[in-house]
Amino acid sequence: MFNSILRRLAGLLMTLVAGPVLAAAVSLSGELDDPANTALVASDMGVARFDDDLATANNVALHVLHVTVGGSVNVTSTGFAAGGIDPYFTLFSGTDRATATFQESNYLHALSVGGDFSQDLLLDAGDYTLAIGVFQNLSFAENLGSGFLADGFTALGGPSFFGDGHYAFTITLPAAAVPEPGSTLLGLAGVWATVWSARRRRTPTLNGG
Repeated sequence: MFNSILRRLAGLLMTLVAGPVLAAAVSLSGELDDPANTALVASDMGVARFDDDLATANNVALHVLHVTVGGSVNVTSTGFAAGGIDPYFTLFSGTDRATATFQESNYLHALSVGGDFSQDLLLDAGDYTLAIGVFQNLSFAENLGSGFLADGFTALGGPSFFGDGHYAFTITLPAAAVPEPGSTLLGLAGVWATVWSARRRRTPTLNGG
């Protein structure tokens, strides 16, 4: 019985001292010139356009992102190195286009360096919309400093930023919070107190009591 208790407590100890579980990774990929890509909209938020190179280059892919646990979220683009678009991403808080507001973008990297990037964001738990387009096709919400996703995009992107039209992103989300050191120490103290108490109950006294 005592050995059984020890085994259970050993498992509890492993839980208390273990680090965070592996973060969840979400892959987003597609092509801005693919009529079968259901994530696409035109820069004015209407139906995606494919009638000429300029219109196609200003299509935007909208992907819903669910953040279960708040924390550091990493957004990494890898499509440009493989011949894809010179990417511009915009993150909106919310999934309702009429009320989703601008949160983040890769503006600084896109303006100064361009191409693929890796960017860390600090996000609360909730639902977001990730908009993916080519460089210079900013949202009006970001460009004007106010507004919503439904206001659309500037359509200032062009074929020179299009490449072969494909995009590839990996979003790494926090999957669980790391226990605070104080909480872990309190848990360990409780575990050892339980072990000591159980051991004393199992140890006979000298007078046979």
